Amino acid sequence: MSPFGHMSPTRYRTLAGLCWALGALGAVSGAQSELRPASTLPTQPATRPQNEEYWLRVTAETLNLRSRPDTNSVPVIRLERDAVLRAVGSQFGWHKVVPPEGVFSYVSAAHVARQGETEGIVSVTSGALRVRVGSLIQDVDPAGADVQTVLERGTSVRILGAAGEWLKIAPPAGVYAYAADAYVTRVDDDVAARLMAQQGVASRPVQATASRAAARPVRPASVPTTTAPDLSGPWGQRLVLVEAAIETEAARPTLERSWDALILRLRPITEQHLEPTVARLAAAWIRDLESRTAAQEALRMAQELEQRGARERAQQERELARLEQVRQRAATRPAYAARGELLPSLAIGERQGRRLYKLQDPLTRQVEAYVDLDPESQVDLESLVGKYVGVCGARRADESLGADVVRVEEVVVLESERPASQPTRRQP
Repeated sequence: MSPFGHMSPTRYRTLAGLCWALGALGAVSGAQSELRPASTLPTQPATRPQNEEYWLRVTAETLNLRSRPDTNSVPVIRLERDAVLRAVGSQFGWHKVVPPEGVFSYVSAAHVARQGETEGIVSVTSGALRVRVGSLIQDVDPAGADVQTVLERGTSVRILGAAGEWLKIAPPAGVYAYAADAYVTRVDDDVAARLMAQQGVASRPVQATASRAAARPVRPASVPTTTAPDLSGPWGQRLVLVEAAIETEAARPTLERSWDALILRLRPITEQHLEPTVARLAAAWIRDLESRTAAQEALRMAQELEQRGARERAQQERELARLEQVRQRAATRPAYAARGELLPSLAIGERQGRRLYKLQDPLTRQVEAYVDLDPESQVDLESLVGKYVGVCGARRADESLGADVVRVEEVVVLESERPASQPTRRQP
């Protein structure tokens, strides 16, 4: 039977199940996102009600999440670009999202029995406890803040802090924040997982039922399942062929997929009027493929950020290692009385039956010092002639030579420290 018959969804897997099953970024990056028939895709614009779960990426430099779908409502938290949100529906240009970590609500401390530092039980004697809006951005008077929900006696709350006669608690079930559609974009599970891993955010299910979903496809409740489009016509058959090509492309690694050619094949199907249902399906497929293209780009950017960070960390480690080597060499290097290229002293020759050597700067050709070797010394200066060396020993001035003389105790070859170039000759 054609996969169009039952319209079974195969694309949107919940990130919770994916991360619980794979556990790490490397595994998430290999996850596959498959196309599902267009009639099961969430193709409604954000101005119409939708009741489904999906991921959002912040595309603005900063985004204020608000307490109501209204720009005049209280901003509860400010997020930066590439922050990831879990949305549970949208309407009139706003997405309803699960409050991210850090967002809080206010309740009266007088009506919560503390069970420890972070736990409490609602203890109202009658009625219900009002939960009011809190904000990480602006000062809010809890007594006059909007009521988000009410809690019955015996309800557990997670306490985050205190502010006078009020407690800050984690937003209870049924409390959401709102993101304007113009500043976010939908992303699939792969991209959401990569962005959260890049930011060091632990992936977790947003509802108790999410862990049961695992990687199982989820059908939006609003999608009818009793009817299927008629694809027996010529345009429907063309759509079937495109479907096969899409499935082939979807089997490739995520970042190697290319949807442009398939979008071009779908365009004529959307423009024909003989089979309007098929045209609508093709248009929905195009929107989905365009969404996949945007998700691929976001995933590619996340990978580039990750790779750039790895390169920078590697470079930093190399620099630290080099500095440590320099430090160790400096700590163990003896104090040289003089350095230079060791050469025989042709001008002075022998002195008291001993041949003198000189240490000459290889760049300036100036004599740094003469070298005097004790007759009983085991140092073989002849074998070191022509090398750049450091000489340890007592240095003294010799008026007869008009220069300093170093009494050799030790000679260390320093070829790696020899100056690399000749100085520029001065013009006369």
